[in-house]
Amino acid sequence: MRHDFRSGIFFFGLSLLLMWESLRVELGTFLEPGSGFLTFGVGLALCALSVALICRGWRVREPQKSHSRRVILALVSLFIYSLVLNTLGFVVATFFLVGILFQTGQPRRWWWLIGTSAMVTFLAISFLGSSCRSIFREVF
Repeated sequence: MRHDFRSGIFFFGLSLLLMWESLRVELGTFLEPGSGFLTFGVGLALCALSVALICRGWRVREPQKSHSRRVILALVSLFIYSLVLNTLGFVVATFFLVGILFQTGQPRRWWWLIGTSAMVTFLAISFLGSSCRSIFREVF
């Protein structure tokens, strides 16, 4: 993409500036590093990554499909979740919401979907359970 190329050019310039300023301080040796040794190494790593990003930006790619259908489905499912949360309860509503969101992202097998939805729901109850109980005790 064109954005990868532009970002790569920016970070390449930043890495050159970082390495230049590191050389102006004191680089030192590998056994006795100076104050610019670490920043010079970071500049080298940033330079290598920015060159990879520039090369990635040069490649010609097919335009990707729009994700608007998935985004709309996720927003609608969150809205329905907020409506049915009191009726179905946290466990059932969260289980279905997580299942729908996982299926929306990428179609998966039913056993993976049920298992992962159950695990995420259990983890949500485990992590949020104690903090929500203390909040609700103060409010009600």
